[in-house]
Amino acid sequence: MKVVLVTRIKNLGSVGDVVDVKSGFARNFLLPSKKALPATEDNLKGFEERKEEYLKLAADELSMAEANSLKLDKVRIEVKANTLESGMLYGSVGASEIVSNLESQKIDFVKKSSITLPNGPIKEVGEFTVNIELHPEIVKSIIVEVIPA
Repeated sequence: MKVVLVTRIKNLGSVGDVVDVKSGFARNFLLPSKKALPATEDNLKGFEERKEEYLKLAADELSMAEANSLKLDKVRIEVKANTLESGMLYGSVGASEIVSNLESQKIDFVKKSSITLPNGPIKEVGEFTVNIELHPEIVKSIIVEVIPA
């Protein structure tokens, strides 16, 4: 299915690109989240008329992400977890625990879906680097320290 992108999407394209995607991806993600429009003749004409508006929105998103990335500079969070004597956790520390810890520090713009845990959920005590994708062009790293409860 051909769609015209109204926002930048990582590994897919930029504002105004007409791309061919699987119809399920378009119907279930791109169209409902208003990140793309079906590439019909009417939508292409409408997009050209509103192109400046879409580009301004994309620039605003990027500047907001840059401002938020400054708030994440030198952020370090501690997560307490139940552990075995060997240092392994009873459960694991995932994105939801990281988000709730960030929210307790008044950082409320990070979503669970934007957190990348390089090796999956954290299952042991120690310090780990976690990437947070604020925008397709801006990825910030924070330190997560898991300590025994």
